[in-house]
Amino acid sequence: MKKAVALLLAAVFTVCLFSSCRKNEITALYFAVNGAAESFDPQIVGPGAASVVVRNCFEGLVSVNENGEILPGAATRWEISEDGLTYRFYLRSGAKWHVSSTARSGLGEKLPEDFAPEVTADDFVFALRRAVDPLTGARSAELLSNISGAPEILAGEVPRESLGVRAADEHTLEITLLQPEPGFLETLTEPVCMPCNRTFFEASGGRYGLLMRYILSNGPFFLTRFDDTSFRMERDPLYTGPHPAQADVIWLYSGDDTAAVINGLAERDYSGAYLTETEASGLRLHKAETLRAGDVLRGFLFNCKNEALANDDIRRAFFAAADVQALCAAAGKTATGAYSPAALRPSLADVSSPAPQKAARYLERGLAALPETDLNFTLLCEEAYNTPLRYFLQEWQKAFGVNCSVTLENVSAAALEKRVAEGDYDIAFYPVRASLFSAAGYYSRFSAGNAGGSLCSLESAVYDAAVQALRFAAPGAVDSALRRAEKLLSSEYVLLPVWQESTCFVCVQGVSGVILLGGADRLYLYNAVC
Repeated sequence: MKKAVALLLAAVFTVCLFSSCRKNEITALYFAVNGAAESFDPQIVGPGAASVVVRNCFEGLVSVNENGEILPGAATRWEISEDGLTYRFYLRSGAKWHVSSTARSGLGEKLPEDFAPEVTADDFVFALRRAVDPLTGARSAELLSNISGAPEILAGEVPRESLGVRAADEHTLEITLLQPEPGFLETLTEPVCMPCNRTFFEASGGRYGLLMRYILSNGPFFLTRFDDTSFRMERDPLYTGPHPAQADVIWLYSGDDTAAVINGLAERDYSGAYLTETEASGLRLHKAETLRAGDVLRGFLFNCKNEALANDDIRRAFFAAADVQALCAAAGKTATGAYSPAALRPSLADVSSPAPQKAARYLERGLAALPETDLNFTLLCEEAYNTPLRYFLQEWQKAFGVNCSVTLENVSAAALEKRVAEGDYDIAFYPVRASLFSAAGYYSRFSAGNAGGSLCSLESAVYDAAVQALRFAAPGAVDSALRRAEKLLSSEYVLLPVWQESTCFVCVQGVSGVILLGGADRLYLYNAVC
């Protein structure tokens, strides 16, 4: 088991077993998380385990609590101009970068001997400029497109120094926006907005965030070791911010073996772990605590990169033939017609009934516009949904006859995420996740303007404009902008909603203080204790 490996390594650092948690002992917690880690560079980090590390080892200008409320971070306070365009942040004096002995010895003379600087406004200027520079390849650069100069920089028209950010002095940062953005402070909690020290970055020679000697941090924890599946973070004694770490050591483990994770929880090899809602509901652990974030819509994605599925009528045929109610009944779920999770919109739309004759007409019309006379698609799904989906596909097959067939392909949850992100699929039974506070961020995942590309390769200028309107909607106009985005998305027939579920994180008895804000990486561990 993983704990055996962890304990062997932990012994080197005199770390005690987490369940002991006795006074005057170094305490450790062990968590199973999702996804792999390619880089710990906040400006380019992907979702999953690496993002969890970054969120706990770095601190942005502002932070967020378990209720989604914005709190001080590296900035102790901030001012927003009356027109909503200028943000002025006052940074905490005395905040330090943590530079490990590994980094100092590994970088050698490339790093100045006296390198032990404070976190300054220039660190944020440098980071935000990096984030919008097309050469950086930041996945979330689009989040910053409302900063003055960002659209032109992202388009490669002007240098990154044109970005509307400046250090008024060592501890004062100013950011100028193009238009008021109600959710801008929430954006600043994302990894892409974390600071980056210019001197250290340049000393790393283009390998920043890739190896231990090229990593530094300014948050509650610092990373001390990692390999392909495990990550060790220690409480940072230099941290002076509002969220000091309570545990001495946090171990994170990444893997796809759900059975091993569940067994690890039962044996207390893990302090906590991500599980699906179904897995969490079936778990039997004494006094375990399950944290839930109602942020997931499970549904069918149709990839418009596929020549046949680019045809509106072909997609409509699938919608018309779908018996969503029957699929939900087979899976023990409640059907939803809403296109966004309950976290974003509490009201549910009506679930349409299957119309096989209408589906056949759509299919016939679509085939007439295509060179193919027979269509074959692959449906990606996790094995847990294999049985109910097989019955569901039979109804599709009855409506379509011999002209269209769909074959199931079982993949792991990680492989499903990867394939969809790369556009390597025809149809996918997929969990579309939302953040706690960003409706625009959720709907932008289907927009061609999304930094990572549209989940469904949808190209619609009208829909893209609606997403932008939602992003900048004043508080009183958010609901109408949300409804318009939902209505336009439904009219594109690229997402067939089936049911809503929660992201779940299960903590064993005695473990508390974990903060889950939804998604596969919004996990904050500074308050975690046992």
